[in-house]
Amino acid sequence: MTQSNTPPPGAPQYEPPQYGQTPSEQSQFDQPAAAPYEQPQYGQVPTEQPPASPYEQAPYGQPQSPQFDQYQQQQYAPPPPYAAQRPGSGMAIAAFVIGIVALLLAWIPVINVIAIIGGIVAVVLGIISIRKVGRGEAGGKGFAITGIVLAGLAIIGSILMNVVFGAVLNEVDKTVQRELESASAVVEEQAADAEAALDAEESAAVDGAAAPAGDALPLGQSGQMGDYTVAVNAVNLNANEVMADANLFNSAPEHQYVLLDISVVYNGDEEGDPWFDLLFTYGGSDGRQYDDTGCMATEPNSVVDVPTLTNGGAADYQVCLDVPAAATEGGELFVEETLSFDDNRVYWAVQ
Repeated sequence: MTQSNTPPPGAPQYEPPQYGQTPSEQSQFDQPAAAPYEQPQYGQVPTEQPPASPYEQAPYGQPQSPQFDQYQQQQYAPPPPYAAQRPGSGMAIAAFVIGIVALLLAWIPVINVIAIIGGIVAVVLGIISIRKVGRGEAGGKGFAITGIVLAGLAIIGSILMNVVFGAVLNEVDKTVQRELESASAVVEEQAADAEAALDAEESAAVDGAAAPAGDALPLGQSGQMGDYTVAVNAVNLNANEVMADANLFNSAPEHQYVLLDISVVYNGDEEGDPWFDLLFTYGGSDGRQYDDTGCMATEPNSVVDVPTLTNGGAADYQVCLDVPAAATEGGELFVEETLSFDDNRVYWAVQ
């Protein structure tokens, strides 16, 4: 079945292009222009012309569409310029903060040395900040000036506080020195008095030893000494041979051996050791005293052989002394407690 190529009624008649003519030329010159606002005939479909594309390329030799140029200008418009940044003021703020801290520390003695150092740093930072502000490189001129002022006050306050603190310490030191000197003078005076009293007591003791006292006991008579009843039974003023025979290891005396025969009875409630509790001393005629600690020899009946005594315990033993031969004549013998702090003694007349 063949289809008819007859156009619908009212449609424009299409004519093939003539030889040597392009279809575009045919459409430009042969196609009748539609009348504007023309009412289409009955049965015809109204046709609409599509809007011209702004991107449609103009024919060769014709200028570009102004719509494309306008689009290019809107598409590639340059961005607006950035606003200039405000110069920073960090160094000025640092000078301000350091100045405040330095001013707070300036009133604390010793620690205000840190305030002086911090004040110097704040002044330097403030001066540098002011110079930068003048060149327009930074801001915060007010912070910088305030920091310099605070730092200056901190430095001055620290110096004044150290001067006052040093003056106070100096005055306190002088007061303490005066008190110490006064106390030292009092102590020295008391020591001198005590030494004088001690010398007087020693002189009295020597005098008493050199000349037998009126209450000196005869040999063999007992006397009470602390927790002991003590009796000196005999005195050998020249016991060199006896001591030499007592022990082969006894060395010769420095002066002359004096040997005492002792009897004791312990009356205390605890325990007693005569070799430790009692001290025998010979007061020579030369004004010196010789006790049993100066004799290192072993006696025939040594006190070291005496056991510890309890209440009622008795013992007989010997004690040696090393006394110059010239000092034995006219001397006096006495006994006292080893750890006694009083002048309690019992005397025996040697001759």
